[in-house]
Amino acid sequence: MNSELRPVKNFYRREILLDLPPGSNFMYRQCNNMGFLAEPSCTIYTAGFDTEYTSDDVIVVGDEVSNTYLLAGAVTAYRSFTFFTLIKKAANQHKIEVRQPDIMEGETPEEVVVLRGNDWKKLLEDYATIVAERNNLPKFGEGKNLTGYCTWYYYYADVTEKDLLENLDAMAKHRSSCYAADVVQIDDGYQTFQGDWNDQDETWPTPLPEIAKRMTDSGMRAGIWLMPFLASTASRVFREHPDWFVKDENGNPKVSKGWSPPPDDLWVCLDTTIPAVQEHLKNVFQTFRKWGITYFKMDGLGFGLMDGKRSDPSATPLSAFRLGMKAIREAVPDSYLLGCCPPFMACLGYIDGARISNDTRACRNAIDHVTKTNFARWWMFDKFFRCDPDVVIARQDRSTASIGDNRLSIMTGIMTGVSITSDNLNTIAADRLELLGKSAQIRMRDFRPAGHWGTGCWPVAFSGTIDGRKAGAVLNTTNEPVTVKFEDMGLDPEQDAEELLQDLGKRKYVITVMPHDAALLKQ
Repeated sequence: MNSELRPVKNFYRREILLDLPPGSNFMYRQCNNMGFLAEPSCTIYTAGFDTEYTSDDVIVVGDEVSNTYLLAGAVTAYRSFTFFTLIKKAANQHKIEVRQPDIMEGETPEEVVVLRGNDWKKLLEDYATIVAERNNLPKFGEGKNLTGYCTWYYYYADVTEKDLLENLDAMAKHRSSCYAADVVQIDDGYQTFQGDWNDQDETWPTPLPEIAKRMTDSGMRAGIWLMPFLASTASRVFREHPDWFVKDENGNPKVSKGWSPPPDDLWVCLDTTIPAVQEHLKNVFQTFRKWGITYFKMDGLGFGLMDGKRSDPSATPLSAFRLGMKAIREAVPDSYLLGCCPPFMACLGYIDGARISNDTRACRNAIDHVTKTNFARWWMFDKFFRCDPDVVIARQDRSTASIGDNRLSIMTGIMTGVSITSDNLNTIAADRLELLGKSAQIRMRDFRPAGHWGTGCWPVAFSGTIDGRKAGAVLNTTNEPVTVKFEDMGLDPEQDAEELLQDLGKRKYVITVMPHDAALLKQ
């Protein structure tokens, strides 16, 4: 026997036998964080082989001919995530295996729901409602769009205090313009080391409470970026409290390679089962709150699930993570908490918003990916949390994106109701500022894909409402023009519709949208 092969612990594992029509090939799947899936919804044509397809949190399988679908989804995530594996045998969808790797046999498993119906999109919407009700989640996104500014996607790690303050002044001047920011966020770079969040780097000479006051005096909310569960091995908190961190099998702090440059590149994870660590987290957030900061972008949350030894041996990575999230929520109950790199189900009930796509950039490929990832998760919008599409980009400088790419980016803010930007309002062209303003002023509700979504393609037509009236959108991330009929967006083909993004005036029957561009219609 190979000495490298080790037995697997006896965890919770069940199966759902499928009785779908022969040849059923439809599947929708997702990952449990903001990662991008190449094709979350697809028709599977693998025949004659045993094949497996995995999905996190939820999976839908079925038959597009008979409109017969089954959804299996996790309803809770208190101690373990739930993973689903579709097993296909001899061209048939045979069964779905359900795994909860941190639930031992005999322990209470996480709740799982199985739904059946003839509309796979509605099954996902119903599933989201069930999860929201079971976890006592509040109503999200009923008011106006959330707008704001952060420096990262314009300056990245080279940002200076001067850059931030210049843009703060620009945001203050534009309070009466088409784009008025609700929040201004201090981004990565203000701190000494990752983990020492209240320690200000000497390259930022103005005390953070003074900067926060300038924001609030300008009529905006003060925000800040941090990674609450992490610290680098160069940090003061690690040097002073090495016993506060998750340990490896040898009892040493377990280290991960982070994305920061040296000496901030080696990261350790706080052991949130330790009461002193919970108090530390509360103190970090309450200190910021005393400084006037009420918006927190909590990045790197997935690193907070590090496997290893914790002070409480009965804790799982997920249950420990939720202890930390609970401590933060209790510390600043009146603040807006945005999860970034968030494990979706583990964050439920503790956050107000969550990033649901990878980082964007001012270029076509990144905007295409972000657009697809956002509309693939339409069923989450305002159900689990406010869905943050990452920043919207309209600018013409420091960018290789076309105006059409910009319209796609703006649509991510319109579909989610969250429109944070890094565009520099001191340099943005007037027509681009007007476009940016539309992401703040327009909200397309009841957003969902329309028409077929099958093999090797992404949907281009979407239905919804704007101000209670029928609306349709075309999001063309392909390299060819697309023509969409009004009825394919749920619109009346005989009735005029106004195009809102391109100033094309009124349209009837059909609309043609150029490659890598977007159109938005309201009747």
